[in-house]
Parts: sequence; C-alpha cells; structure tokens
Amino acid sequence: ETLEGKGCNCIFWSPAGGTIILAALGDSASGTLEFYDVNSKILTIKEHYRANQVLWDPSGRTVCTTVSQPIGGGHFKFAMDNGYILWTFQGKQLSQASFEAFYQFQWRPREELSTKEEITEISKNLKKYEKQFNAFDEAKKRRLRLEETKGKRKSRAEFRATMARLADWRSRQKQERMELLDGYDSEDEGNFSVKEVTIETVLNTKEELIY
Repeated sequence: ETLEGKGCNCIFWSPAGGTIILAALGDSASGTLEFYDVNSKILTIKEHYRANQVLWDPSGRTVCTTVSQPIGGGHFKFAMDNGYILWTFQGKQLSQASFEAFYQFQWRPREELSTKEEITEISKNLKKYEKQFNAFDEAKKRRLRLEETKGKRKSRAEFRATMARLADWRSRQKQERMELLDGYDSEDEGNFSVKEVTIETVLNTKEELIY
C-alpha cells in the first residue's frame, strides 16, 4: 500500500500495530498529524502547531505530541508554544497542557506486557470485561456528580432544616395564638366554608344559514 501526497517528515507506528501517524514536525513544519488506520483505511487529520515530538504510550492506546525546548538551556524562541497534547490512537484529543519551561515528556514504562495467551483470553472474554469497565465508569461518574452537587445538597439540607425548625416553632405557639383569637383555630379547616362559583364566558359565536 502506498500513501501519496503526504506532507510529513516523520512516521510513528503504534506499539500495538494497526495505526500509523504521519507527522510534519519541526520549527518550519505545519504540525500536521495524520492518524491512519491500516485496517479500516480511515484517515484522521489533526494539528499540533510547532510540535517536535510524537511519543506513543507502551500500550498503543494513547499518544503524546509535544513542543519542548532543548535540555541544554539557552534561548528558545518558541517557548510560548511549550506543552503537550494527549490523543487517542484514533486522533481524538484527550487533554492539553502548556508550560513556560518544558524540556521532556516520558511515559512510565510497563513492567511487563500481556502474553499472547493472555491477550487471547481477554479477547474471548471481552464482553465480561466491558461490563466491568462500564460499571467502573458509571461509579466514577456518579462520584463526580455527587462531588459537583455537594454544595447544592448542603444548601437544600440547610433550607429543609430551617423550614422544620420554623414549623416546630409555629406548632409550639399554636395555643398562644388561639388564646389571642378567643379560641379560634386558623389552621382548622372545619372553620372555613367553601363556596364554588362557576362563571361562563362566551369567547366566540358564529352564525350559519342553512338552506
């Protein structure tokens, strides 16, 4: 297979295989990143202006592009662009960070990778693992929602406590109110008479002559 007309000066294969990044890196390059899936033939084009490094994580699921200055020091004229962007292997941006001084980005190495037998076992039980991961994600989202609404729930609890305290205070003053009103209980519905009134209003009329 041949990919023609690509303005890249570097290529980076995913450690997991199946995905390649065609990158235009360097000060004079455009910073274009082309994520190409060799199996589905899907091409996703992104950009990280002035990027000078592309670093795959050991699993091949995430990739980092960076703008970093030389470790040796000295003046770096593109310091305003210092930082990194994290992408999925499909080219979806996950996060971005900028730094005044940024020299190096490194992934934490894995102690060991799964064996072929373990990968085969995981593939067979993918649905089971998917349910476990989905349950974990839902629990994490719920914790975040609870944390985000913590202030609202506190205010609601304080309001309800205030209303309960006022209701208790009013209840304890009921006898005193009745004495001031000569025994009249304003909260007794039996002391009220209900009268229903029906008012009919003609909104529109129309006359038709039938011959």
